[in-house]
Amino acid sequence: MRDSSFEHVMIQSPRSGTVLNVTSVEQASELLENGWTKQCGPKHTAAVEMCANALKEKASVDDARIAFVEAAKEIDVYVAEKTRATAPPRSVRNKVNDSAFSENGERPFPRRDS
Repeated sequence: MRDSSFEHVMIQSPRSGTVLNVTSVEQASELLENGWTKQCGPKHTAAVEMCANALKEKASVDDARIAFVEAAKEIDVYVAEKTRATAPPRSVRNKVNDSAFSENGERPFPRRDS
């Protein structure tokens, strides 16, 4: 069986209100099946199915995680999720306004001496 862990998703427990840190398809599936409210909508149904398929290796762990987050949002218990940075890293030069320095390193504005 493959590893079913994913980057954590924090939700407020639909029953107790405690903040839960869900880190695997097993945990998400257990919560969806036994810890959800009776306000189950179509996203809950899809998440239960997606988690079951991920546990059978018929769907990806990432797809199960996404479905779980959507189900949590559906009943307003979603808190936050840890995600990978998607933006490419920027060089130090790009972080500074390029007009602040000339090509030879001189500053376009005179420096005040105190």
